[in-house]
Amino acid sequence: MKHDLSTELEVFPGRFERRYFLSGSLSSLAAMVLLNGATSRAQTSDKLGWDEFLKLSVPVAQQLFADARFSVDEYLYRLASLATRLSEIPDTRLGPYTSVDPRVSFGPSFRGTPFFIIQWRMEPGAFLPPHNHPNASVCTLAYEGEMELRNFEIIGEAPDYDSKKSFRLRETSSEVMTQGRINTLSPTRDNIHCFRSGKQGARGIDISTRHGKMAPFSFLEISDQPVRSENRVFEAVWQPELGQTAK
Repeated sequence: MKHDLSTELEVFPGRFERRYFLSGSLSSLAAMVLLNGATSRAQTSDKLGWDEFLKLSVPVAQQLFADARFSVDEYLYRLASLATRLSEIPDTRLGPYTSVDPRVSFGPSFRGTPFFIIQWRMEPGAFLPPHNHPNASVCTLAYEGEMELRNFEIIGEAPDYDSKKSFRLRETSSEVMTQGRINTLSPTRDNIHCFRSGKQGARGIDISTRHGKMAPFSFLEISDQPVRSENRVFEAVWQPELGQTAK
């Protein structure tokens, strides 16, 4: 399997950045050797500074991503195992990118391959509505404060974004995220998530990777009460109009 791509990626609606991906096929053994070597070098300290984290995680991610037997979940969990050891994140300039909730701010902290990192900050009580990540995986690290994070998966087929026809989701997880906690999603697992910060607000990072053809994402409106409580099934409608650049 080859990853030999140069394409523009829609980081947020209306914001595009060019990404360059590796080509070639490497064995899982090579990735394991690299990871073991990186782990050994880092064993002198339980915590990682930002530069050290990138120095370790980028080569590991590149090796795994180029492997013919690539596994999205293995890739995410390897990154998560390093991200949980971060002792610092950079003082990235942040700002709201939509008018959804101006108390939620974002900014790119790292632009690289195969992943890029978006830092976010949520003021107390802020809410980032449910949204999907088509053809993408995300590893979310909570760094400061506290927030509730919920994940959903679409049941069956969903209509196009421009349709107001409702469809159904299953809530797959709901957890309180505090410092050092990780949440992951893949193109086929837990791909929709939403955030609500606690009384002290929250700050963290999303480590995001594109898999396959670029596709736009959309916000959703999800019913307050499940239609099937025992299975946590909810009604939902796409709301792509929410993903407009803030004025």
